[in-house]
Amino acid sequence: MYARYDYNAGASISNLLSDIVALLTGTTDKATLSASCNQASTQIISQVAAGWTLHDASAGTNMQCLKAPLADDASAFKYLCVDLNTTGYLFPKVYEAWDATGHAGTNMASTSDSTSYNQRIDTSNGGSLYIWASARFVMFASQTAAGWASTTKPGPSGIVERTRYLPWDTPAAGWPPFLWCNLGYAMYGTLGYSPRQMQKDETPVTGNASSLTAGTVCFSTLAMPSGSDQKVPDGAGGSTIPAWPLMGHNVNQMPLMYGEISSLCDIWVIPDNMAATHDVLSMDGKQYSVVQTNGTTESMIIRKG
Repeated sequence: MYARYDYNAGASISNLLSDIVALLTGTTDKATLSASCNQASTQIISQVAAGWTLHDASAGTNMQCLKAPLADDASAFKYLCVDLNTTGYLFPKVYEAWDATGHAGTNMASTSDSTSYNQRIDTSNGGSLYIWASARFVMFASQTAAGWASTTKPGPSGIVERTRYLPWDTPAAGWPPFLWCNLGYAMYGTLGYSPRQMQKDETPVTGNASSLTAGTVCFSTLAMPSGSDQKVPDGAGGSTIPAWPLMGHNVNQMPLMYGEISSLCDIWVIPDNMAATHDVLSMDGKQYSVVQTNGTTESMIIRKG
């Protein structure tokens, strides 16, 4: 699912929360959204289902908790709390587990409640919130008078699921194969933070120690090559922009990749200086949104629809 959700000046937080949750839980008709939504310019594309269900409507003040099943174990879930309690921000809080009776979570992913790395909301003047989602991930990016996306290392933020690369990381072992992620932060090295992950000595870590570093095939970091000469033949006499899979590792904990994001979430890395935010690129017959991830030169693409 892709949505450009435009909201009016004077929008209420309760309306924004209900609209965002409605979009993530399957609403495809913008006419059903609240009076805070600018329906004329709001857009919803739902070729892929949003894929999330409401888990706790009373998770906290201006906060509701959603869940979606894991790719390799449909009986287990990842948890995302959409939190609008802090004035001027949307926090996509990521938890390993959430108790819908006690309204409390276990192991919140570090930085998923940061004002620096999550999305700005401007109810006074109105703005836009871009949302990409499937059962594997949710990414938010804001556009307000203050600028694009997050205030520090601006890029979309949310929850992403990864594949499992390492032999101990099995569904039966119960390690959460998902993390809070900011795609702008990733360009500086840190892909994001897991709710919990294993160290070399087989003990678990949480919080800031549970980080994953961004990488991709061919490149040990996301310092991407730049310019139009990075295009590759398209097999039909022309050329196209290449895309590389986004991967997560932590060499301080394990000397191998923990897993990759792209095959599950349809988020890919492209060369620098190739496209601008909101451009649409085609790959394998699918449309992708270009999203700025660092300054004005570096971008990734996310499935649009």
